[in-house]
Amino acid sequence: MKAVMERLEKWLETNIPEIREDLAPGCSDAAIAEFESLVGRPFPDSLKDLYKWHDGQRGATNSGLFYGLEFLSLAKARENWESWKDIIDEWSPEEMTEGSAFCTSGTPDAVQALYANRYWIPFAYDYCGNHLGVDLDPGARGTVGQVINFGSDEEDKYVVATSVATFMEWLVDQLESGNFAISEEDDGSRSLNTKVPELFHFLDAVPVLFGAQRAE
Repeated sequence: MKAVMERLEKWLETNIPEIREDLAPGCSDAAIAEFESLVGRPFPDSLKDLYKWHDGQRGATNSGLFYGLEFLSLAKARENWESWKDIIDEWSPEEMTEGSAFCTSGTPDAVQALYANRYWIPFAYDYCGNHLGVDLDPGARGTVGQVINFGSDEEDKYVVATSVATFMEWLVDQLESGNFAISEEDDGSRSLNTKVPELFHFLDAVPVLFGAQRAE
């Protein structure tokens, strides 16, 4: 995964250096282990590698690393995870069933059709309650460590990649092949989005990019 991360840094430096400059130094093994202990399940090596590479973004730019989604620091990832855990702990089984009524899995049975799951670990955020995250509790046809979309507006869950390493390689391949659009915002900042599909929110692009899973 190191080679992929180096390619990503090189691309950022050439095309949108403010995101490269916003990346924080990597975090410690101890910090990762502390988060793991709270969750109660081990994190995949590629998720650990991601955070040892960079501990998310500092927040000095409005541009998110993952096609506009903020790369959460480990501390912010933990805060978001704790917020979801609070919902799970506070809701009754009946409330969770009701909240999950319209949830689906893009690939049948790959992602549990739930509103929330304490074993979904967020690492990217759209500032509006939605994430990309690592799934440590997949459905029968899923893979532990797969990357999925989830959140308050994400009823339809998709497997974006089978692992963080696979997702990072997909992302770099997309950027290097030219599938990106950099736009200047009203406040003078720049945003990073997909060129195809031409949408301004990566989570809106997920069903288009990965919707073929429904036919599998």
